[in-house]
Amino acid sequence: MRFKTTITILLSLLSLSGVKAQNIPGTINEFNLEVTIAGQKGKKMYLGQYFREATYARDSVIVSNSGKAIFTAKEKYPEAQYFIYIEPDIRADLLIGDDQKDIQITLNSANPQKSTVSGSSDTKLLWNYLNWAADNDKKKASLEKQLYDPKTTDKKKADLEKEITAEEETSLKYVENLITDNKDNWFGTFLKGMTPVALPHPSPENEQDFAENIQYGRVHYFDNIDLTDQRLWSTNYLTSIIDSYMQQWVDQTPDSLAMEASKLVAKTNSNEFCYKEMLTYLINSAISSDRMGDENIWARLFEEYIFNAKHRPDWIDSAQMIDLQKMYEKVKDNRIGMKAHNLILTTLIGDTIKTNDIEADYLILYFYSHDCNHCIMETPVLHDKLYKKYKDKGVQVVAIDLKGEDKEEWEKFVETNKIANWINVADPMYKSQYWIYYDISKIPSVFVLDKNKKIVAKKLESKGLGEFFDYYIK
Repeated sequence: MRFKTTITILLSLLSLSGVKAQNIPGTINEFNLEVTIAGQKGKKMYLGQYFREATYARDSVIVSNSGKAIFTAKEKYPEAQYFIYIEPDIRADLLIGDDQKDIQITLNSANPQKSTVSGSSDTKLLWNYLNWAADNDKKKASLEKQLYDPKTTDKKKADLEKEITAEEETSLKYVENLITDNKDNWFGTFLKGMTPVALPHPSPENEQDFAENIQYGRVHYFDNIDLTDQRLWSTNYLTSIIDSYMQQWVDQTPDSLAMEASKLVAKTNSNEFCYKEMLTYLINSAISSDRMGDENIWARLFEEYIFNAKHRPDWIDSAQMIDLQKMYEKVKDNRIGMKAHNLILTTLIGDTIKTNDIEADYLILYFYSHDCNHCIMETPVLHDKLYKKYKDKGVQVVAIDLKGEDKEEWEKFVETNKIANWINVADPMYKSQYWIYYDISKIPSVFVLDKNKKIVAKKLESKGLGEFFDYYIK
C-alpha cells in the first residue's frame, strides 16, 4: 500500500470530465493551475488524472518560452489525484481538493524535493509527506547498511537494531498524527486510505500470532478506507488494495471469494458512483480472470445485484444485459462447489446409467466429440498419462460422446483410443439436455466431481488435470 513515486503513463484522448479544459475570454475560471519549469520550453506538458490506477491525459499545453504552462477550466475539477508529466521522466503527483482557483507550482527537475506549490493545500501536504518519506527511507537505508556490514561489531548491531526499531515507531507515530491532524481534508483521507491497518502482532512469533493477525486483518482490512468516498477511485492505489484483499486475505475457495466480493459491493450501497465502480470492477476482474472458479464471483454478483436486484442498474444497457445473461446461462448450474446435475445416459451396449450414481472418489465427466480434432489429440493423453496414473486411486472417467447417435464412429473412436475401460456413454436422443447444465461451448470439456458429486474442477486439459490430481491425491 505504499505511495507510488513512479508513474506508468497511459495517455488517453478521452477527457474524464467530457470537456477539454480551456480558457474562455470574459469568464471566471474555477480551475487555474500555473506551472513554472526551467529548460522545458516548447515541450508538451500533460495534466493527467488517475482512475482505477490507470492514467488519463485530461489536458495538455506547450511550455512557453518563459517556462510556464497554464491550465484553466470554467468549472472545478473533481477532487482526485492528478499528475503533471513531460516526456520522458519529469513528473509530479498532485492532490487537487477544494482550493483550485490559484494553484502555483514551480518544478525543480534537478532536485524534485525543492519544488514548491501554493494555492493547493492538499498538494502541499502531499509533497511535504513525500519529502519526509524520502528522507526517512534514506536514513533507514543508511542504518540497515551499517547493520549488515560484516565489519560491524555485535554490540554496534544491537544498538543499530534498537535505533531502527525506534525510527520505525517514530515513523508510524508521525503518520498517525498526520492523519489525525488532517482528518477533515482530502490529503488526510488519501494518506489514511493508503496506510495499512495495524495488526495485533507486528512481528508474529508463532502460529497463534499468525492466525490472530489473519483473523483481525480479514475483519479490519478496510478500516482506513471509506469505500463510499468516490475520490478514492481516482487514486493510484485503491484497486491494488481491493486485489490484495481478495488474493491474500480471503480464503481462496470460489464460494468464499464470491461471498467477500458481494460484501464489498454491499459496503458501497450508500454511494451510487462507488457502488457502480465496485460492482463493475469486481465483475470485470472475475470475467477476465483465467483462474478456475472465478466465475463464481461474477455469477454471484450478477445474481444478487443485477439479475435479481429490486432496482436493476440503469447504467447497464440492453446489449450488455444480453451478453451477461448469455455468459451466466453457461455457468449458472456448473460452478465450482455446486452439486453436479445428474445425467441419464446410454452406454455402448444400450444400458442406461445415471452419472451421480457412479461411485468414485473423483469422477471425471469428459465431454467430447469423436470427430473433433482437439478431442482426437487430447483423449489418448488423458487416458495414457493421467487416467493410468490415478485409476487405482479412486479416479473414474465418464466419456460422453456428443455425437453418439453415429454409433459406428463412436465405437471406432473408443476402440482406436483404447478407452474401453472408461464408462463410455452418449445421449443419442438428446433427452438429458446436458447442454443446459454443463458448459460445453468448447470441447473437449472436463468437469471433475468429488465423491459427493460436487464440482471441484472444470474446463481443464490433461496438463491442468494432472496438476490438480497431483495436489489433491497424495
